Amino acid sequence: MKIIASDYDGTINYNGVSKEDRDAIAKFRKAGNKFGVNTGRDLEMALWILHDMKGELDFLICCTGAIIVDGSGSIIYEKRQKIDHARHIEIINEARRLGFGNFSVSDRLTRVYMDRNDKIPCALDLLSEFTQTNLWFMKEESGIEFLKYLDENHADYMKGFRNGGAIDIPPLGSSKPTGLIEYAKMFDNVDEIYTVGDNLNDIPMLEAFCSFAVSNAQPEVKEIAKHQCNRIADMIEFILEGK
Repeated sequence: MKIIASDYDGTINYNGVSKEDRDAIAKFRKAGNKFGVNTGRDLEMALWILHDMKGELDFLICCTGAIIVDGSGSIIYEKRQKIDHARHIEIINEARRLGFGNFSVSDRLTRVYMDRNDKIPCALDLLSEFTQTNLWFMKEESGIEFLKYLDENHADYMKGFRNGGAIDIPPLGSSKPTGLIEYAKMFDNVDEIYTVGDNLNDIPMLEAFCSFAVSNAQPEVKEIAKHQCNRIADMIEFILEGK
C-alpha cells in the first residue's frame, strides 16, 4: 500500500480541485492506496476541506500534524500542549509590536481570536491546552523576524512554520511529517509514502519522504523536492506506473 499526503491550498486546491485530479485520486484509492491532505489549517478550517472533497479522502492531517481525522471527520489522533498563559501573552505582545494582522489559539474547535486592534483577550484564560496557534503578519519580513524571536526566546515552548506572512504553531514536537508518520503507524503494509506541496511550510514533509513540488511552488520548495509535477494527476500517474 502506498500513501500520498498532499498540501491543500496552492497544491491540490489551485483555483479549485480539478476533475483530472479528482479522477486520479479515485484511481489511486481504488488500487488499494491511501490519499489524504496534510495542512497547516486549524481543525475548523480543515473540516471545510472534507466538505469540499466529501468521500474522496482517506485522512486529513491538520494543525500542522497535531490532529488527524479520517474521511468521515472523526479524530483518530491528536496531540495537545498545555498553555503557559503568561508566555502566550508575551508572545502575542511581540507579534503585535511586529505588526500582526490577526492571531488565534485553538483547542480542537474552540478558538480565541483577536486582530491587531484588539486588546489581549481574557478569553485566552478559558483554554488550558492548544492544538494550534496561528498568526498572520501583514508583512512577510515581520513573520520572519517573529520566527527568529521564537527561536531565540521560546524554543522550549514553541516552534513556528511559515507560509508567507502566515505562521502556524502546533504543539511542540508536532509537524507535517510527524503527523504523517503517526498516520502510517496505523498500518502494517505501507510500501512507500509520498508528499507534495508548494510552500515553505511543506518543506519538512518534503524532506522526510519521497517528494513532489507542483509547478507553481516556491523556488525553495522546488529545490528540496525530488520530483516536480504540473498537477496531482501527473504525480499519481508517475507513481502508479512505477517510474
